[in-house]
Amino acid sequence: MQKGCKNADMANVYMRLIEMHNNRGSISAYQNLRLALSKLSEPTFKFGLTTVEVATLDQEADLDIQEIRAFDMSDSDYMNKGQALIEVASGFASVVGDNPIRLQEMFKGTNEFNGTKESLILQACAYEVMGKGIAMVKPKQASEYLQMAYNFRRQIGDSGEEDLRLMKMYANSAKCWICGRPVAGESLHFVAVKSRITPMFQEAENNEGVKSTSEGFGEIYMCMPCYTSISNRADQIARGYHNTAMNEIRAAEARLQAQINSLRCSINSIR
Repeated sequence: MQKGCKNADMANVYMRLIEMHNNRGSISAYQNLRLALSKLSEPTFKFGLTTVEVATLDQEADLDIQEIRAFDMSDSDYMNKGQALIEVASGFASVVGDNPIRLQEMFKGTNEFNGTKESLILQACAYEVMGKGIAMVKPKQASEYLQMAYNFRRQIGDSGEEDLRLMKMYANSAKCWICGRPVAGESLHFVAVKSRITPMFQEAENNEGVKSTSEGFGEIYMCMPCYTSISNRADQIARGYHNTAMNEIRAAEARLQAQINSLRCSINSIR
């Protein structure tokens, strides 16, 4: 009877492992696996050619649950989400470390993916979330976060190109050509607009610390409030001209139609 119970418990673990593998984003699948593992009396079991330690697998499942919960948090709550990811990263580093992640080894047959690498990935994700989230308020701080994300990406062999691009963009500073306010965060808080800058203005610009023009003097920098207000006003003027033109076209069409109708009446009267 006891042996039968053991076999049933082991069969339940196998079923929960398959369920979890097919539903990697489901917290309940991991919770069901942990519950099944808690009923095993032996400290290890075989899964194919892999010898699995029950306690280790249970810890990994718990970390996976924490990871899913962290990623499920809204990006609008970027600081708390980032901190949650950092905490999970710390867990993978301390609990799994350089040892292979068992779930990867069991289902993908590879031991190259370890706790340290997962920790680096999670830290990169954490600083990306915080960097992109805070950029609208503190672009310089965002640049620092993305610098850290870039470093973590490089440690795992990724290019980190997107983090590097955003890092440089958020770190860029300029002075608005229109209002003169200093501003940081290219594309978010200021934009470059094509313009013809004459030599007189170029010479004056060379004496400025924070620039209002691009390096080749082909563009001026405008803060987002100035840019959007001018753009909105230009749109209003364009719509006004468009509406006036359309009204004139409709009036001309009406006059032409009246002339056509008059001509038809004249032709009919002759017949």
